[in-house]
Amino acid sequence: MQTTTTWQDLLHPGDANDFFSRRPHPPFDPKSNGYSRSNALWLAELSRLVYRHDTEEDHPSHQPTRTRFLENAGYRQRQFFLSRETDTQAMLVEFGGTSPFAVLVFRGTEQTLKDFITDLEIGISSLAQSEIGVHKGFQQALDSVWSEMDGALAILTGPVFYTGHSLGAALATLAAARRAPQAVYTFGSPRVGNQAFAVSLERVPIYRVVDDEDVVTTVPPKVLGFRHVGTEQRLTTPKSEFIFKPLFDPPKPLADHAPINYVDRI
Repeated sequence: MQTTTTWQDLLHPGDANDFFSRRPHPPFDPKSNGYSRSNALWLAELSRLVYRHDTEEDHPSHQPTRTRFLENAGYRQRQFFLSRETDTQAMLVEFGGTSPFAVLVFRGTEQTLKDFITDLEIGISSLAQSEIGVHKGFQQALDSVWSEMDGALAILTGPVFYTGHSLGAALATLAAARRAPQAVYTFGSPRVGNQAFAVSLERVPIYRVVDDEDVVTTVPPKVLGFRHVGTEQRLTTPKSEFIFKPLFDPPKPLADHAPINYVDRI
């Protein structure tokens, strides 16, 4: 595992070529709705892989393709969701075998204007804490893909997990409020809604993984009415990683947000 985090790791995680190979992955437990470190590792890696563009977006696509990485890990992409209007993406993948299951994986923020607009439109849909209110930008992003997504989820018969990193984590949380999954694992999630929204999801198993000082998990601010959802699972950074940190690499609060660090530190 690497000891420093580069801007490439943070801003372009889909350009990596080491998906599912950085460390051994114990078997996934599709029957569990409690926190599982093994499940968290698989879902963190899927949340990193979804940043990789494939034929739905790029021609020619990056090699090896996202589909090839999935197949090598035993998964099959069932469907890819893409809204050109909001630049929202997600993939629905399934794992066969004796205990089949599916995972809905939302992509996080890329370096595009539409993603920045989504993140910055932080108005909350209800200012009254007694009424459910959510981040308007996140809500609009999910709305743009939900109809097709909901139809695909409705015909699945086995356990389904939701996951995502950053903006993708926020969308996975919002999706759980519309159709509850077996469990939700989020990585580096910003706050998504108000207290009433958090209360409405108390019966859904949501595990909010936070890497040490990840700055994205501190926004939008609580003073605007936003609250976190789910059970926090906090990771720690090995002290040796920041003793001799290169001058031009991301500062720690940003480095801790890089998807690769979630994979390495679970």
